[in-house]
Amino acid sequence: MNRSCLVLGSNGFVGSAIVAEARRRGWSVLPVDRTEYESAIGNSCDILINANGNSKKYLAAQDPSLDFDLSVRSVRHSLDDFRFGLYVYLSTIDVYPDPSSPATTDEETPIAPERLSTYGLHKWLAEQLVVQGARRWLILRMGGFVGPRLWKNSIFDLLQGHPLRVHPDSAYQYLDTRELARILFDLLDRGVERTRLNVCGDGVVTLQEVASWISDVPPVTFHPNVPIERYEVSLTRLRALRPPPPTRETVRAFIEECRRLGGIPS
Repeated sequence: MNRSCLVLGSNGFVGSAIVAEARRRGWSVLPVDRTEYESAIGNSCDILINANGNSKKYLAAQDPSLDFDLSVRSVRHSLDDFRFGLYVYLSTIDVYPDPSSPATTDEETPIAPERLSTYGLHKWLAEQLVVQGARRWLILRMGGFVGPRLWKNSIFDLLQGHPLRVHPDSAYQYLDTRELARILFDLLDRGVERTRLNVCGDGVVTLQEVASWISDVPPVTFHPNVPIERYEVSLTRLRALRPPPPTRETVRAFIEECRRLGGIPS
């Protein structure tokens, strides 16, 4: 049976990987980017995948009203503007007030909205809209990424020789966007729905360690008074369904790919 999906944010860093994987698996895909949204209203699909919304944390801090429109109001519109069987919302692990430990980031952990950043709060509000507005839904809470068309984050800054906006001792989980797409469609093939899942690389890597793998990287520089961050969320639920690859192997493989290609893959 030919299944159909509509991908919002189809031309973005994550959305483009999802479109490519869906087509590879033989899905009928309707890619919808910002410029195509109005003309796509009213379309039907088996699965709507929302890879849209603001991904810039600094923008949420600088302009909360704009972030609300991009990350919350847009989700409400998408629930009304399209007909779908299952709604997949790509959220963030920033919905956890303390994302530093698996002990504080189980998917059933109660969220205290007053402790969230503006960015995390708006993603959490969007999750509530999806649960309330879609009869069938799946929410993926995502961490850091590498992959084709990488254009921001600390690994991008290291590859480009830019000063870091966090301390080099900061540690994160990373997943390749192509692997995220494979995980998503594997979950869909298994009929996983009506659940929230943390989807990240397994384990953490520090930026200092990543810098040591980039042979031609200049000495690591960073802005003054930057924080040391640690993001390591619980993956117990995901491991039972579809184990993710280790963060360190993912990042090393991506750096090797960049080295072979002479730059970030497109």
